[in-house]
Amino acid sequence: MASCAIDSARDTERLLDTLPPNALAEARRLEREGQPNAAADAYLALAETTPAPARQQLQIEAAKARLQAGDGHRASRILLELDQAALTASQRQRALLLQADVALSRGRAAEAIGALDRVDRGALPTRLKTHSLGSLATAYRLSNQPLRAAEQLDRLDRLLDTAAARLDNQVSLLFTLTSLHQASLAQAADTTTGRLRGWVELAQLLAGKSTPSPALDARLRDWRRRTPNHPALARLEDTYFARLAGGYAPGAKALVLLPTGGHFGAAGTVLREGIMAAYAADRSETRPALSFRADGVALSSRDDLAGANLVIGPVQQASVTALARQGPQPVPTLALNRVSGATTANLFQFSLAPEDEAANAANYAFTAGLKRAALVYPQSAWGTRMADAFRSQWRALGGTLSAQPSYGSVSEAANAVAHSDAQVVLLVATTQNVAALWEALRFTGVAIPVIATSHVYDGTFNPTQHLGLAGLYFVDIPWLLDQQRADRLSRQALRGTLSNVSGPLARLYAMGIDAYRLAPRIAEMGQQPGSFFAGETGGLSVDSRGQVRRQLTLARFTPSGVIAPAGIRGAAPPVSGASHP
Repeated sequence: MASCAIDSARDTERLLDTLPPNALAEARRLEREGQPNAAADAYLALAETTPAPARQQLQIEAAKARLQAGDGHRASRILLELDQAALTASQRQRALLLQADVALSRGRAAEAIGALDRVDRGALPTRLKTHSLGSLATAYRLSNQPLRAAEQLDRLDRLLDTAAARLDNQVSLLFTLTSLHQASLAQAADTTTGRLRGWVELAQLLAGKSTPSPALDARLRDWRRRTPNHPALARLEDTYFARLAGGYAPGAKALVLLPTGGHFGAAGTVLREGIMAAYAADRSETRPALSFRADGVALSSRDDLAGANLVIGPVQQASVTALARQGPQPVPTLALNRVSGATTANLFQFSLAPEDEAANAANYAFTAGLKRAALVYPQSAWGTRMADAFRSQWRALGGTLSAQPSYGSVSEAANAVAHSDAQVVLLVATTQNVAALWEALRFTGVAIPVIATSHVYDGTFNPTQHLGLAGLYFVDIPWLLDQQRADRLSRQALRGTLSNVSGPLARLYAMGIDAYRLAPRIAEMGQQPGSFFAGETGGLSVDSRGQVRRQLTLARFTPSGVIAPAGIRGAAPPVSGASHP
C-alpha cells in the first residue's frame, strides 16, 4: 500500500519536466516575488499550448496562485473547468484538496467538507493526509460542529511524528472543545467513547479557566490516573495555559507598529492598552521585549526591525498594502487589518471586519436548519455593504432569500417579511434603530428567529434599553459576552484600570490581547491546517492566505441579560394583539 501512495510534489515535477527548458521560469519568478495573479496568468498562458496531463498541472498551479492572490472565485472557476478525464490520480487528489482550501477561504464549509469527503486519504502521503484532516477540522468548526472537528484532530494526532507537532495539535483540540458550552460538553461526555471521551472530560476540567490552580491540578492528576492509556501528552495542560498567556520563545523581541495620531490615533491607543494588558498578565519567564513605533514608518529591510524577530501591526490599510507589495517579510508580521487581494509570505492579516460578522450570523442560522431567509437592511452605503456580505454567505451556504427589503420605513420592511415564507430574518441594524425594527417585526406577527451582528449591542446590558429586545439573536466576541469571568484580562477586571472599556472602541482591547497572544505562533498556525486558538475576539484560525479567520459567539437578548445559547431555537412571541399574516 505504501508503494502506491501518491507523492504530489514528485508527480508535479515529473509532469512539468516535460515542458521546454525555462518555460516555467517567468511564472515561478512572479510567484516567488509575491505577484500571484501575474503568476497565474503566466501558468494559464503556458497551459494553452501544453498537452495533457501537464496542461492540467499548470491549471492547478494557476488556481493555487489565484487563491494566494485572494481571488477565490477565479480559483474555483479554474478548478471547475479542469478536464477530469485527463487528470492523473495525484492531480485528482490535489485538485480536491485545493477545492477545499478555496471553499474555506470563501466561508463555504459544506462545500469544503464535500470535497474532502471525496479525497482518497489512503492514497495520500502523510503530509497531505495531515493537510486534509486539518482542513476537515477547520470546515467542521466553520459549520459550528466543534465535536466533529475534535474527532478530525484526534485522527490527525495519530499521524503526527514529533512531540512538538502533536503538542500543538492537542492544544488546538482542547481549544476546540472548550469553545463548547458546559451543557454541550456534559452531553458530549455522555455520548462519546474511547479517546474522544477522554478529550471531552479533559476539556470539561479546563473550560472557562485561564490559569492553573492547586484544586485544578488535583483534578487533572485524578483524570490522568483514571485514563492511563489516553494519548494526552504529559506537558499538555502546562502548554495549554502557556498558550493562553502568550507562550513566547526565550529572548523574543516584538516590534509593534500602531497609529499615534490622526483618524486612527484613538484606535492605536486602545490596541496598545490591550497589548500591554496581555503583557502584564503574562507571568511567564519568557515575556518578549516590546518596542513601539508609529504606523506608517517604512520597514524596507531587516535592519529597520532593530533586532525584532516578529512584528505586530501595522493598522492602516495603506501600510498593510505597502508591506504586501514589498514581497516576503523578513520576520512573521501580524498586521492588524485586512486588505483585499494583497498578500505575501510571512504577512498575516487580523481584522475585526464587519463582513465576517455577517458571515458568522448566516452560518449560525443555516446550521440551525433554516434555509429560507429574509434579508432586512438600511438604505445606506454601510447597509448595502453588510447586506452584500449576508447575501453572499447565505447563497454560498445554499440558502435562498424569500425577501430582501431595504428599509426607509421599518413598517414596510416588517410587512415584506411577514408576507414571505422566510424561516429566519438576517437583520442589518445598529443600536440606534434595532428597537424600532424588532418591535415592527413582532407587531406584524413575525415570530421566526431574527439574527443580527454585534452592531445591535454596545457591550453593556441595560434593562431599560434592552428589555424589549428579548428573543433577538446576534453574534459578538466572547470577551464582551462572558460576564462571569474575573481573571486579569476579563472585561470586568479591566474596567477599573482602563478607560473606554465600555465605549465604542471596547472590542479593540480584545483585539490587542489576541494580537499579543497570536504573534508568537502565527507562522506555525499558518502552516498547520486545523490549528485553532480560543481568542478573546473569537475562535481564531489562519487560512491558506495568512488571513486570521474568526468564529464569533452566538448571543441572545433575554429579559434578565444577554446569554450565549447553544444554538438558534426560536424567537420571542409577537406583541399581544398583533395580526398574523
